[in-house]
Amino acid sequence: MASILAVDVGTTSIKAGIVSTENFEAESTQSTRAVVEYPKKHWAEKDPEKLWNSIVEVCKPLAEKANPDAIVFGAHMAGVVPVDGEGNALRNIITWLDERAAGLPEDVWKGLIKIQGYSLTKLIKFLRLTGGAPSRTGKDPISKIVWIRENEPDVFGKTFKMLDVRGYLVARATGNFVTSPDEAHLTWLADTRGGKARWSESILKDYALSASLFPEIKNCTEIAGYLRPEVRKEFGLEGDVPVMVGSGDVAAAAVGSGAVKDYECHIYVGTSDWVAAHIPQRKTDIFHFIGSLLSAIPEKYLLIAEQEVAAGALEWAMRLVGIQGEYELVKELVEKAPAGKLIFMPWFYGERAPIDDPYVRGGLVNVGLDSGREEVLRAMMEGVALNIKWVFGYVEKMTAPQQMVSIVGGGALFDIWCQIISNAVRRPLRRIKHPEETGLRGLATMAAVGLGEESFESAAAKFEVDRVFKPDDEEAKVYDRLFEYYKELYSKLKKVYRKLNSAEY
Repeated sequence: MASILAVDVGTTSIKAGIVSTENFEAESTQSTRAVVEYPKKHWAEKDPEKLWNSIVEVCKPLAEKANPDAIVFGAHMAGVVPVDGEGNALRNIITWLDERAAGLPEDVWKGLIKIQGYSLTKLIKFLRLTGGAPSRTGKDPISKIVWIRENEPDVFGKTFKMLDVRGYLVARATGNFVTSPDEAHLTWLADTRGGKARWSESILKDYALSASLFPEIKNCTEIAGYLRPEVRKEFGLEGDVPVMVGSGDVAAAAVGSGAVKDYECHIYVGTSDWVAAHIPQRKTDIFHFIGSLLSAIPEKYLLIAEQEVAAGALEWAMRLVGIQGEYELVKELVEKAPAGKLIFMPWFYGERAPIDDPYVRGGLVNVGLDSGREEVLRAMMEGVALNIKWVFGYVEKMTAPQQMVSIVGGGALFDIWCQIISNAVRRPLRRIKHPEETGLRGLATMAAVGLGEESFESAAAKFEVDRVFKPDDEEAKVYDRLFEYYKELYSKLKKVYRKLNSAEY
Protein backbone atom coordinates (compact mmCIF):
# COMPACT_ATOMS: atom_id res chain seq x y z
CA MET A 1 0.00 0.00 0.00
CA ALA A 2 1.25 3.44 -0.95
CA SER A 3 0.97 6.66 1.02
CA ILE A 4 0.14 9.69 -1.13
CA LEU A 5 0.37 13.36 -0.19
CA ALA A 6 -2.47 14.92 -2.18
CA VAL A 7 -2.93 18.70 -2.35
CA ASP A 8 -6.29 20.08 -3.51
CA VAL A 9 -6.18 23.82 -4.22
CA GLY A 10 -9.72 25.16 -4.33
CA THR A 11 -11.00 28.62 -5.06
CA THR A 12 -11.37 29.62 -1.42
CA SER A 13 -9.51 26.91 0.47
CA ILE A 14 -6.47 24.64 0.25
CA LYS A 15 -6.62 21.12 1.63
CA ALA A 16 -3.83 18.56 1.84
CA GLY A 17 -4.11 15.00 3.04
CA ILE A 18 -2.16 11.78 3.44
CA VAL A 19 -4.20 9.20 1.56
CA SER A 20 -3.61 5.47 1.84
CA THR A 21 -4.33 3.22 -1.11
CA GLU A 22 -5.91 0.76 1.34
CA ASN A 23 -9.26 2.58 1.19
CA PHE A 24 -8.46 5.96 -0.41
CA GLU A 25 -9.53 7.89 2.65
CA ALA A 26 -7.39 10.65 4.10
CA GLU A 27 -5.64 9.45 7.26
CA SER A 28 -4.80 13.03 8.24
CA THR A 29 -5.50 16.40 6.70
CA GLN A 30 -4.49 20.04 6.95
CA SER A 31 -6.33 22.98 5.46
CA THR A 32 -6.12 26.73 5.21
CA ARG A 33 -7.93 29.57 3.53
CA ALA A 34 -7.09 30.66 -0.01
CA VAL A 35 -7.43 34.38 -0.60
CA VAL A 36 -9.02 35.68 -3.81
CA GLU A 37 -8.33 39.33 -4.57
CA TYR A 38 -10.74 41.51 -6.56
CA PRO A 39 -8.66 44.54 -7.61
CA LYS A 40 -11.20 45.77 -10.18
CA LYS A 41 -14.73 44.97 -11.27
CA HIS A 42 -14.82 41.58 -13.01
CA TRP A 43 -11.22 40.80 -11.92
CA ALA A 44 -10.33 37.88 -9.64
CA GLU A 45 -6.69 37.12 -8.82
CA LYS A 46 -4.43 35.26 -6.40
CA ASP A 47 -0.98 36.17 -5.17
CA PRO A 48 1.26 33.23 -6.31
CA GLU A 49 3.74 33.66 -3.46
CA LYS A 50 1.00 33.64 -0.84
CA LEU A 51 -0.50 30.58 -2.51
CA TRP A 52 2.81 28.68 -2.39
CA ASN A 53 3.42 29.66 1.25
CA SER A 54 -0.04 28.37 2.15
CA ILE A 55 0.73 25.07 0.43
CA VAL A 56 3.95 24.69 2.40
CA GLU A 57 1.97 25.50 5.55
CA VAL A 58 -0.46 22.60 5.03
CA CYS A 59 2.00 20.11 3.51
CA LYS A 60 4.95 20.33 5.89
CA PRO A 61 3.29 18.82 9.02
CA LEU A 62 1.82 15.98 6.94
CA ALA A 63 4.97 15.22 4.97
CA GLU A 64 7.18 15.16 8.05
CA LYS A 65 4.96 12.56 9.73
CA ALA A 66 4.11 10.31 6.80
CA ASN A 67 7.13 10.32 4.46
CA PRO A 68 4.87 9.95 1.37
CA ASP A 69 5.64 7.74 -1.61
CA ALA A 70 4.47 10.47 -4.00
CA ILE A 71 3.02 13.98 -4.09
CA VAL A 72 0.22 15.08 -6.39
CA PHE A 73 -1.30 18.54 -6.89
CA GLY A 74 -4.76 19.45 -8.12
CA ALA A 75 -6.20 22.94 -8.51
CA HIS A 76 -9.10 24.99 -9.80
CA MET A 77 -8.96 25.12 -13.57
CA ALA A 78 -8.87 27.84 -16.25
CA GLY A 79 -6.35 29.96 -14.37
CA VAL A 80 -3.40 31.57 -16.13
CA VAL A 81 0.08 32.12 -14.64
CA PRO A 82 2.77 33.59 -16.93
CA VAL A 83 6.23 32.57 -15.64
CA ASP A 84 9.86 33.23 -16.54
CA GLY A 85 12.47 30.57 -17.31
CA GLU A 86 13.00 29.88 -13.60
CA GLY A 87 9.28 29.31 -13.00
CA ASN A 88 8.79 32.64 -11.21
CA ALA A 89 5.34 34.15 -11.69
CA LEU A 90 5.43 37.44 -13.59
CA ARG A 91 2.10 38.69 -12.29
CA ASN A 92 -0.74 37.58 -10.05
CA ILE A 93 -2.63 34.46 -11.05
CA ILE A 94 -5.73 35.26 -13.14
CA THR A 95 -8.30 32.82 -11.75
CA TRP A 96 -11.22 31.08 -13.41
CA LEU A 97 -13.64 33.62 -11.88
CA ASP A 98 -12.02 36.51 -13.77
CA GLU A 99 -14.09 38.10 -16.56
CA ARG A 100 -11.81 40.94 -17.69
CA ALA A 101 -11.28 39.20 -21.03
CA ALA A 102 -14.99 38.93 -21.89
CA GLY A 103 -15.47 38.93 -25.66
CA LEU A 104 -11.91 37.86 -26.47
CA PRO A 105 -10.65 36.69 -28.89
CA GLU A 106 -12.84 39.11 -30.88
CA ASP A 107 -12.75 37.16 -34.15
CA VAL A 108 -14.67 34.30 -32.51
CA TRP A 109 -17.73 36.55 -32.43
CA LYS A 110 -17.38 38.31 -35.81
CA GLY A 111 -18.64 37.20 -39.21
CA LEU A 112 -21.59 37.43 -41.56
CA ILE A 113 -22.96 34.04 -40.55
CA LYS A 114 -23.32 33.30 -36.84
CA ILE A 115 -24.66 30.53 -34.64
CA GLN A 116 -25.25 31.10 -30.92
CA GLY A 117 -23.28 34.34 -31.34
CA TYR A 118 -20.20 32.55 -32.74
CA SER A 119 -18.69 33.13 -36.16
CA LEU A 120 -19.74 30.02 -38.05
CA THR A 121 -16.31 29.43 -39.62
CA LYS A 122 -14.51 29.89 -36.29
CA LEU A 123 -16.98 27.67 -34.45
CA ILE A 124 -16.59 24.87 -37.00
CA LYS A 125 -12.81 25.02 -36.66
CA PHE A 126 -12.83 25.02 -32.85
CA LEU A 127 -15.36 22.19 -32.72
CA ARG A 128 -13.41 20.07 -35.20
CA LEU A 129 -10.07 20.45 -33.45
CA THR A 130 -10.95 20.95 -29.79
CA GLY A 131 -14.51 19.68 -29.44
CA GLY A 132 -15.60 23.00 -27.94
CA ALA A 133 -15.01 26.74 -28.11
CA PRO A 134 -14.17 29.67 -25.85
CA SER A 135 -16.98 31.21 -23.83
CA ARG A 136 -17.95 34.84 -24.35
CA THR A 137 -17.47 35.33 -20.57
CA GLY A 138 -13.69 35.58 -20.96
CA LYS A 139 -13.12 32.92 -18.32
CA ASP A 140 -11.20 30.56 -20.62
CA PRO A 141 -7.37 30.62 -20.77
CA ILE A 142 -7.26 31.56 -24.47
CA SER A 143 -9.17 34.76 -23.66
CA LYS A 144 -6.93 35.61 -20.71
CA ILE A 145 -3.75 35.00 -22.70
CA VAL A 146 -4.95 37.31 -25.49
CA TRP A 147 -5.84 39.92 -22.84
CA ILE A 148 -2.35 39.75 -21.31
CA ARG A 149 -0.73 40.20 -24.72
CA GLU A 150 -2.94 43.20 -25.54
CA ASN A 151 -2.89 44.89 -22.14
CA GLU A 152 0.35 43.81 -20.45
CA PRO A 153 2.92 43.58 -23.27
CA ASP A 154 5.84 43.80 -20.84
CA VAL A 155 4.61 40.73 -18.97
CA PHE A 156 3.86 38.88 -22.20
CA GLY A 157 7.30 39.68 -23.60
CA LYS A 158 9.04 38.23 -20.53
CA THR A 159 6.89 35.08 -20.41
CA PHE A 160 8.69 31.78 -20.91
CA LYS A 161 5.64 29.59 -20.29
CA MET A 162 1.92 30.16 -19.81
CA LEU A 163 0.92 27.79 -17.02
CA ASP A 164 -2.30 26.83 -15.29
CA VAL A 165 -2.45 26.99 -11.49
CA ARG A 166 -1.57 23.32 -10.96
CA GLY A 167 1.16 23.56 -13.59
CA TYR A 168 2.65 26.49 -11.69
CA LEU A 169 2.72 24.45 -8.48
CA VAL A 170 4.37 21.50 -10.25
CA ALA A 171 6.98 23.83 -11.76
CA ARG A 172 7.63 25.37 -8.36
CA ALA A 173 8.03 21.90 -6.84
CA THR A 174 10.08 20.21 -9.59
CA GLY A 175 11.45 22.83 -11.97
CA ASN A 176 9.63 21.11 -14.86
CA PHE A 177 6.98 22.75 -17.02
CA VAL A 178 4.15 20.32 -17.68
CA THR A 179 0.39 20.33 -17.89
CA SER A 180 -2.30 17.66 -17.97
CA PRO A 181 -4.61 16.79 -20.89
CA ASP A 182 -7.68 18.25 -19.15
CA GLU A 183 -6.02 21.61 -18.53
CA ALA A 184 -4.54 21.73 -22.04
CA HIS A 185 -7.97 20.95 -23.45
CA LEU A 186 -9.63 23.81 -21.56
CA THR A 187 -7.29 26.37 -23.13
CA TRP A 188 -9.07 25.71 -26.49
CA LEU A 189 -5.61 25.82 -28.04
CA ALA A 190 -5.08 22.06 -28.26
CA ASP A 191 -6.14 19.46 -30.80
CA THR A 192 -7.92 16.88 -28.68
CA ARG A 193 -9.04 14.34 -31.23
CA GLY A 194 -8.34 10.67 -30.67
CA GLY A 195 -8.24 10.80 -26.87
CA LYS A 196 -5.02 12.83 -26.71
CA ALA A 197 -4.03 16.49 -26.47
CA ARG A 198 -1.35 18.22 -28.52
CA TRP A 199 -0.96 21.95 -29.09
CA SER A 200 -2.71 22.91 -32.31
CA GLU A 201 -0.36 24.68 -34.70
CA SER A 202 -3.35 25.92 -36.68
CA ILE A 203 -5.15 27.58 -33.76
CA LEU A 204 -1.93 28.94 -32.29
CA LYS A 205 -1.12 30.48 -35.69
CA ASP A 206 -4.53 32.18 -35.76
CA TYR A 207 -3.64 34.04 -32.57
CA ALA A 208 0.08 34.55 -33.27
CA LEU A 209 1.09 32.28 -30.40
CA SER A 210 4.09 29.97 -30.38
CA ALA A 211 3.86 26.35 -29.22
CA SER A 212 7.05 27.00 -27.24
CA LEU A 213 5.02 29.30 -24.98
CA PHE A 214 3.16 26.30 -23.59
CA PRO A 215 4.24 23.39 -21.36
CA GLU A 216 4.64 19.74 -22.28
CA ILE A 217 1.40 17.77 -22.04
CA LYS A 218 1.63 14.57 -19.98
CA ASN A 219 -0.99 12.14 -18.69
CA CYS A 220 -2.31 12.88 -15.20
CA THR A 221 -0.88 9.55 -13.99
CA GLU A 222 2.69 10.25 -15.12
CA ILE A 223 5.59 11.50 -13.03
CA ALA A 224 6.21 15.19 -13.70
CA GLY A 225 9.54 15.21 -11.88
CA TYR A 226 11.03 15.02 -8.39
CA LEU A 227 11.02 17.54 -5.58
CA ARG A 228 13.76 20.13 -5.89
CA PRO A 229 16.22 20.14 -2.95
CA GLU A 230 14.98 23.50 -1.68
CA VAL A 231 11.36 22.29 -1.78
CA ARG A 232 12.29 19.05 0.01
CA LYS A 233 13.71 21.27 2.74
CA GLU A 234 10.54 23.40 2.85
CA PHE A 235 8.41 20.25 3.20
CA GLY A 236 10.77 18.59 5.67
CA LEU A 237 11.49 15.59 3.44
CA GLU A 238 14.59 13.67 2.43
CA GLY A 239 15.38 11.61 -0.65
CA ASP A 240 13.78 11.65 -4.09
CA VAL A 241 10.01 12.11 -3.92
CA PRO A 242 8.12 11.84 -7.23
CA VAL A 243 5.59 14.52 -8.08
CA MET A 244 2.80 13.26 -10.30
CA VAL A 245 1.33 15.39 -13.09
CA GLY A 246 -2.10 15.44 -11.41
CA SER A 247 -5.08 17.27 -12.85
CA GLY A 248 -7.49 20.11 -12.48
CA ASP A 249 -10.15 19.97 -9.78
CA VAL A 250 -12.93 18.82 -12.09
CA ALA A 251 -11.06 15.77 -13.39
CA ALA A 252 -9.90 14.90 -9.86
CA ALA A 253 -13.40 15.11 -8.41
CA ALA A 254 -14.75 13.03 -11.31
CA VAL A 255 -12.39 10.21 -10.35
CA GLY A 256 -13.00 10.75 -6.63
CA SER A 257 -16.76 10.46 -7.16
CA GLY A 258 -16.31 6.77 -7.95
CA ALA A 259 -18.18 7.20 -11.26
CA VAL A 260 -15.26 6.07 -13.42
CA LYS A 261 -17.07 3.75 -15.83
CA ASP A 262 -18.29 5.04 -19.17
CA TYR A 263 -21.52 7.08 -18.99
CA GLU A 264 -21.82 7.03 -15.17
CA CYS A 265 -22.91 10.50 -14.04
CA HIS A 266 -21.91 12.34 -10.91
CA ILE A 267 -22.96 15.67 -9.39
CA TYR A 268 -20.44 17.87 -7.64
CA VAL A 269 -21.56 20.61 -5.23
CA GLY A 270 -18.73 22.83 -4.03
CA THR A 271 -18.12 26.56 -4.46
CA SER A 272 -19.34 25.87 -7.99
CA ASP A 273 -21.21 22.80 -9.25
CA TRP A 274 -21.28 20.52 -12.24
CA VAL A 275 -22.86 17.41 -13.72
CA ALA A 276 -20.38 15.16 -15.50
CA ALA A 277 -19.63 11.66 -16.81
CA HIS A 278 -16.63 9.85 -18.30
CA ILE A 279 -17.23 8.96 -21.95
CA PRO A 280 -15.15 7.17 -24.62
CA GLN A 281 -15.65 9.77 -27.41
CA ARG A 282 -15.83 13.54 -27.50
CA LYS A 283 -19.31 15.07 -27.40
CA THR A 284 -20.52 18.66 -27.48
CA ASP A 285 -23.88 20.40 -27.10
CA ILE A 286 -23.19 23.92 -28.37
CA PHE A 287 -26.75 25.05 -27.73
CA HIS A 288 -26.49 24.41 -23.98
CA PHE A 289 -22.74 25.00 -23.57
CA ILE A 290 -21.97 21.44 -22.52
CA GLY A 291 -18.70 19.99 -23.72
CA SER A 292 -16.08 17.33 -23.23
CA LEU A 293 -12.65 17.67 -21.73
CA LEU A 294 -9.97 15.02 -21.74
CA SER A 295 -10.20 13.37 -18.34
CA ALA A 296 -7.74 12.06 -15.77
CA ILE A 297 -8.33 8.58 -17.19
CA PRO A 298 -6.01 8.34 -20.21
CA GLU A 299 -7.78 8.51 -23.59
CA LYS A 300 -11.18 9.10 -21.97
CA TYR A 301 -13.20 12.30 -22.03
CA LEU A 302 -15.25 13.94 -19.32
CA LEU A 303 -18.58 15.28 -20.50
CA ILE A 304 -19.30 18.24 -18.25
CA ALA A 305 -21.90 20.90 -17.67
CA GLU A 306 -20.26 23.40 -15.29
CA GLN A 307 -22.14 26.06 -13.34
CA GLU A 308 -20.36 28.95 -11.69
CA VAL A 309 -21.83 29.26 -8.17
CA ALA A 310 -23.35 26.71 -5.78
CA ALA A 311 -22.18 26.51 -2.17
CA GLY A 312 -20.53 29.89 -2.75
CA ALA A 313 -24.03 31.39 -2.73
CA LEU A 314 -24.94 29.63 0.50
CA GLU A 315 -21.76 30.88 2.17
CA TRP A 316 -22.64 34.40 1.02
CA ALA A 317 -26.11 34.11 2.57
CA MET A 318 -24.66 32.74 5.82
CA ARG A 319 -22.34 35.74 6.09
CA LEU A 320 -25.22 38.08 5.31
CA VAL A 321 -27.44 36.78 8.11
CA GLY A 322 -24.58 36.52 10.60
CA ILE A 323 -24.23 32.75 10.90
CA GLN A 324 -20.95 32.20 9.04
CA GLY A 325 -19.53 28.76 9.81
CA GLU A 326 -22.65 27.59 11.70
CA TYR A 327 -23.46 24.67 9.41
CA GLU A 328 -25.46 22.70 11.98
CA LEU A 329 -27.75 25.69 12.48
CA VAL A 330 -28.19 26.03 8.71
CA LYS A 331 -29.17 22.37 8.53
CA GLU A 332 -31.79 22.83 11.28
CA LEU A 333 -33.22 25.98 9.69
CA VAL A 334 -33.48 24.50 6.19
CA GLU A 335 -35.04 21.26 7.42
CA LYS A 336 -37.90 23.10 9.13
CA ALA A 337 -38.62 25.43 6.18
CA PRO A 338 -41.34 24.41 3.69
CA ALA A 339 -40.34 23.58 0.12
CA GLY A 340 -40.78 25.98 -2.76
CA LYS A 341 -41.80 29.23 -1.02
CA LEU A 342 -39.10 31.40 -2.64
CA ILE A 343 -37.17 31.16 -5.88
CA PHE A 344 -33.43 31.82 -5.76
CA MET A 345 -31.31 32.29 -8.88
CA PRO A 346 -27.65 31.43 -8.11
CA TRP A 347 -26.03 33.30 -11.01
CA PHE A 348 -23.74 35.40 -8.82
CA TYR A 349 -20.87 35.51 -11.30
CA GLY A 350 -22.45 34.99 -14.68
CA GLU A 351 -23.24 31.49 -15.92
CA ARG A 352 -21.82 28.88 -18.28
CA ALA A 353 -24.36 26.08 -18.73
CA PRO A 354 -27.01 25.76 -19.97
CA ILE A 355 -26.72 29.53 -20.66
CA ASP A 356 -23.50 31.30 -21.57
CA ASP A 357 -24.25 34.69 -20.05
CA PRO A 358 -21.65 36.92 -18.34
CA TYR A 359 -24.27 39.55 -17.44
CA VAL A 360 -26.78 37.49 -15.49
CA ARG A 361 -26.72 37.83 -11.69
CA GLY A 362 -28.39 36.28 -8.67
CA GLY A 363 -31.86 37.05 -7.41
CA LEU A 364 -34.42 36.09 -4.77
CA VAL A 365 -38.07 36.16 -5.83
CA ASN A 366 -41.34 36.10 -3.88
CA VAL A 367 -39.85 37.52 -0.66
CA GLY A 368 -42.38 38.88 1.85
CA LEU A 369 -42.24 40.52 5.25
CA ASP A 370 -43.03 37.11 6.72
CA SER A 371 -40.04 35.46 4.99
CA GLY A 372 -37.51 34.25 7.55
CA ARG A 373 -33.91 33.23 7.26
CA GLU A 374 -34.96 29.57 7.10
CA GLU A 375 -36.94 30.20 3.88
CA VAL A 376 -34.07 32.21 2.42
CA LEU A 377 -31.48 29.54 3.21
CA ARG A 378 -33.69 26.76 1.86
CA ALA A 379 -34.28 28.80 -1.29
CA MET A 380 -30.49 28.99 -1.74
CA MET A 381 -30.26 25.20 -1.75
CA GLU A 382 -33.33 24.84 -3.95
CA GLY A 383 -32.08 27.40 -6.48
CA VAL A 384 -28.82 25.50 -6.90
CA ALA A 385 -30.80 22.25 -7.23
CA LEU A 386 -33.01 23.78 -9.94
CA ASN A 387 -29.91 25.03 -11.76
CA ILE A 388 -28.49 21.48 -11.60
CA LYS A 389 -31.84 20.12 -12.84
CA TRP A 390 -31.57 22.50 -15.80
CA VAL A 391 -28.39 20.83 -17.07
CA PHE A 392 -28.93 17.31 -15.75
CA GLY A 393 -31.48 16.41 -18.42
CA TYR A 394 -29.16 17.49 -21.22
CA VAL A 395 -26.23 15.52 -19.78
CA GLU A 396 -28.37 12.41 -19.30
CA LYS A 397 -29.50 12.56 -22.93
CA MET A 398 -25.85 12.64 -24.02
CA THR A 399 -24.83 9.69 -21.83
CA ALA A 400 -27.38 7.09 -20.68
CA PRO A 401 -30.46 6.85 -18.43
CA GLN A 402 -29.13 7.08 -14.87
CA GLN A 403 -30.39 4.60 -12.30
CA MET A 404 -28.09 5.98 -9.59
CA VAL A 405 -26.00 9.17 -9.53
CA SER A 406 -23.00 9.85 -7.30
CA ILE A 407 -22.95 13.12 -5.38
CA VAL A 408 -19.79 14.64 -3.91
CA GLY A 409 -18.31 17.97 -2.82
CA GLY A 410 -18.51 19.99 0.37
CA GLY A 411 -22.14 20.90 -0.28
CA ALA A 412 -23.04 17.20 -0.17
CA LEU A 413 -22.26 17.19 3.58
CA PHE A 414 -25.77 18.60 4.03
CA ASP A 415 -28.21 15.66 4.03
CA ILE A 416 -31.04 18.07 3.29
CA TRP A 417 -29.27 19.50 0.24
CA CYS A 418 -28.65 16.00 -1.15
CA GLN A 419 -32.34 15.24 -0.64
CA ILE A 420 -33.44 18.46 -2.35
CA ILE A 421 -31.20 17.72 -5.35
CA SER A 422 -32.49 14.13 -5.51
CA ASN A 423 -36.05 15.49 -5.51
CA ALA A 424 -35.22 18.06 -8.19
CA VAL A 425 -33.52 15.66 -10.65
CA ARG A 426 -35.83 12.75 -9.68
CA ARG A 427 -32.94 10.31 -9.35
CA PRO A 428 -31.48 8.39 -6.39
CA LEU A 429 -28.17 9.87 -5.26
CA ARG A 430 -25.37 7.90 -3.63
CA ARG A 431 -23.09 9.98 -1.47
CA ILE A 432 -19.46 8.86 -1.24
CA LYS A 433 -18.15 8.87 2.33
CA HIS A 434 -16.30 12.10 3.14
CA PRO A 435 -17.65 13.89 0.05
CA GLU A 436 -15.64 17.00 0.93
CA GLU A 437 -12.44 15.00 0.30
CA THR A 438 -13.38 13.96 -3.21
CA GLY A 439 -10.53 15.92 -4.78
CA LEU A 440 -7.93 14.34 -2.48
CA ARG A 441 -9.33 10.88 -3.20
CA GLY A 442 -9.27 11.43 -6.96
CA LEU A 443 -5.74 12.82 -6.95
CA ALA A 444 -4.49 9.95 -4.81
CA THR A 445 -6.12 7.51 -7.23
CA MET A 446 -4.20 9.03 -10.15
CA ALA A 447 -0.96 8.72 -8.20
CA ALA A 448 -1.75 5.11 -7.25
CA VAL A 449 -2.41 4.25 -10.90
CA GLY A 450 0.81 5.98 -11.92
CA LEU A 451 2.78 4.05 -9.29
CA GLY A 452 1.28 0.77 -10.54
CA GLU A 453 -0.69 0.14 -7.35
CA GLU A 454 -4.22 0.23 -8.80
CA SER A 455 -6.42 0.63 -11.85
CA PHE A 456 -9.09 3.34 -11.79
CA GLU A 457 -11.89 0.80 -11.40
CA SER A 458 -10.13 -1.23 -8.68
CA ALA A 459 -9.51 1.96 -6.71
CA ALA A 460 -13.12 3.17 -7.12
CA ALA A 461 -14.34 -0.19 -5.83
CA LYS A 462 -12.70 0.71 -2.50
CA PHE A 463 -14.66 3.99 -2.13
CA GLU A 464 -17.31 3.67 0.57
CA VAL A 465 -20.89 4.92 0.02
CA ASP A 466 -22.26 6.33 3.25
CA ARG A 467 -25.88 7.05 2.24
CA VAL A 468 -28.37 6.82 -0.62
CA PHE A 469 -31.01 9.55 -1.07
CA LYS A 470 -34.22 8.60 -2.90
CA PRO A 471 -36.52 11.22 -4.46
CA ASP A 472 -39.73 12.12 -2.63
CA ASP A 473 -42.50 12.28 -5.23
CA GLU A 474 -44.51 15.06 -3.55
CA GLU A 475 -41.57 17.42 -3.21
CA ALA A 476 -40.39 16.45 -6.71
CA LYS A 477 -43.72 17.77 -8.04
CA VAL A 478 -43.15 21.06 -6.20
CA TYR A 479 -39.75 21.42 -7.86
CA ASP A 480 -41.12 20.47 -11.28
CA ARG A 481 -43.55 23.39 -10.99
CA LEU A 482 -40.92 25.75 -9.59
CA PHE A 483 -38.54 24.79 -12.39
CA GLU A 484 -40.87 26.20 -15.04
CA TYR A 485 -41.04 29.54 -13.19
CA TYR A 486 -37.26 29.45 -12.78
CA LYS A 487 -36.62 29.21 -16.51
CA GLU A 488 -39.29 31.82 -17.21
CA LEU A 489 -37.59 34.26 -14.84
CA TYR A 490 -34.34 34.01 -16.77
CA SER A 491 -36.10 34.43 -20.10
CA LYS A 492 -37.88 37.59 -18.95
CA LEU A 493 -34.99 39.13 -17.02
CA LYS A 494 -31.96 38.44 -19.22
CA LYS A 495 -32.28 41.76 -21.08
CA VAL A 496 -32.56 43.59 -17.76
CA TYR A 497 -29.38 41.88 -16.51
CA ARG A 498 -27.57 42.90 -19.68
CA LYS A 499 -28.65 46.53 -19.25
CA LEU A 500 -27.55 46.53 -15.64
CA ASN A 501 -24.17 44.87 -16.15
CA SER A 502 -23.01 45.72 -19.66
CA ALA A 503 -20.98 48.77 -20.62
CA GLU A 504 -23.03 48.91 -23.82
CA TYR A 505 -26.03 50.30 -21.92
